[in-house]
Amino acid sequence: MRNLARFDLNLLRIFDAIFAKGGVSAAARHLNLSQPAISHALAKLRDIFDDPLFVRQGNRLLPTPAARAIAGPVREALRGLDAALDAASAFDPAATTRDFRIGVRLSGEMPRFAALVARVRREAPQATLASISFRRRDLAMMLANGDLDFALDVALPADERLRSHYLGTEPLVVAARYGHPRIDGALDLDTYLALDHVVATPRPHGPGIEDIALDRMGLRRRVAVRCQHAITAWQVIAATDMLFALPRSHAAVLGAMEPMQIFDLPLAVERGGSHLYWHQAAQADPGHAWLRALLINAMTGPE
Repeated sequence: MRNLARFDLNLLRIFDAIFAKGGVSAAARHLNLSQPAISHALAKLRDIFDDPLFVRQGNRLLPTPAARAIAGPVREALRGLDAALDAASAFDPAATTRDFRIGVRLSGEMPRFAALVARVRREAPQATLASISFRRRDLAMMLANGDLDFALDVALPADERLRSHYLGTEPLVVAARYGHPRIDGALDLDTYLALDHVVATPRPHGPGIEDIALDRMGLRRRVAVRCQHAITAWQVIAATDMLFALPRSHAAVLGAMEPMQIFDLPLAVERGGSHLYWHQAAQADPGHAWLRALLINAMTGPE
């Protein structure tokens, strides 16, 4: 590949598809090309790089170290090229068939994602939208190589490769079932501390922001149940006398399915708010800018 002027850039798209899909057949379907065409292109790539690039293991082609080394730069270069081409032409949401991928932590998908889907469907009915989980240590690479277009998360350490927009914060509330023997229309701190609690987090251990605030006051609550999703926690408190603290917008969504008593959290906590992240290489992409505006509006606009 020593002479870029003589290099077929389509080969890079084929390399990227094989790397992402894990096989020649899957890459062919993804690119709408024949399997022999993909195999022929892979042979060319192997000759150019003087490396097998992918080796078979079962039904998958696994990348060699050389392939893993170039995968990120290739994906980022292709994204930059796509952005440049898109910038040279008008983006039409009504006609686009783009696939958009948004990184969302497990606890953060609800409740705004459904509203975002509705807005995208109205303006871009042929586009596809995916909510994808991610590990924070992989975020910059996933945004760089196109595995994610955006990500929603808490404030993260500064990274010159990433752009961000602060989406704000919202208060925590406490939910309890109707007919609770200790609570009827009001919740004070003493009652809050006297009752058991359920928390919703993918982490197997560690304090929540309520526990950190209580610790500063020399107080503790008893967490009796940990589960991974707010829906499960909501079901738990519906069947028990425990309490569950969650963002107000989450409580509004869950309360529409099964009403609960909702109270302000009876202690002050520090909430850092959420941020929208994207890679700087996508900044000028008009399709990206369109979805970015929708995301910001959906995450900060009225319920």
